[in-house]
Amino acid sequence: MCKYLIHYFSGTGNTYHMVKTIESQLRSMGFEVDLLNIEKDKDVNLNDYELHIFCFPVYGFGTPSIMLKYISKIKSSNECKAVVLCTSAGAEGQSLSHVKRILDKKGFKVFFTDMVVYTYNFTQILNPQSKEVEERAFKDAEAAIIEITKRIVNNEESFKKINIIALTLSWVIFIMFINLGRRILGKTFIADDACINCGKCEKACPAKVISMHNGKPKWSSNCESCQRCINTCPKKSIQLSIVKLAIFIISELAPILIIIDINNYMYHLPVIINIVLYCAMFVISTVIASILISLMERLHIFKKVFNISYTKRYRRNIAKGFNIK
Repeated sequence: MCKYLIHYFSGTGNTYHMVKTIESQLRSMGFEVDLLNIEKDKDVNLNDYELHIFCFPVYGFGTPSIMLKYISKIKSSNECKAVVLCTSAGAEGQSLSHVKRILDKKGFKVFFTDMVVYTYNFTQILNPQSKEVEERAFKDAEAAIIEITKRIVNNEESFKKINIIALTLSWVIFIMFINLGRRILGKTFIADDACINCGKCEKACPAKVISMHNGKPKWSSNCESCQRCINTCPKKSIQLSIVKLAIFIISELAPILIIIDINNYMYHLPVIINIVLYCAMFVISTVIASILISLMERLHIFKKVFNISYTKRYRRNIAKGFNIK
């Protein structure tokens, strides 16, 4: 009888729901199944299992950095079979093909990849869908997962396809997101006056980027952008700061304006030079913006300004049964 190990990371519970559904289905078929939460459980002998299932959400059209780091450190010594599954609000980007390639190099034999659609929980930017929409999405997702589990048990080889244009575009977006986007977004979080200094966000953060300062959480620049903190705060005090976001947007637009001026009034530079110049200026301006925000946060006069947000009335969304302790 095949023994399964499900390796998973879940930010707000959608992937966890998928994992528990797969576990339930496999156990009902008589299979032995263990779950490995990559945030906590690391001491597992991978060679004790014949089949490995890797599950994760899609962030920025790619795989979360925490999952990539975990996969980069594991290795199969007996060519175990593997499956790669992701959850997304509609597009897997390059995540499945990326993880498959890494696992293949690690000695796994990946024979199945697929994506399951759930509702989005990107509360920092978008208001989560209604409870009714969420319930329908979970019901549809469960039906899809049951069918996927049957195909896995039957050892059906299947790889989710993506056209070359979409793949290339998703790689560009993902590289920008994982290197800068998620870090910038993490710095735009604030805790408003409703914060009770409970420290729940600090304890729940999978990337360990939240620390408490003067009774308020503060985010470092290595945010995973998993949205767990904003969706699980018991007082809904965590918000997106419009002012912080505006500072970063200005810092990203400024290099474009400078390059336009250089080309219009000084030199007509080759395209490749403009691209390299912009990338360099973009990184520098982003660092400057981050330092500026850190300095402003130390001054009490900027507190109310930073607290200006449009996410206060947003619904918070965490999957039912998801344990973040």
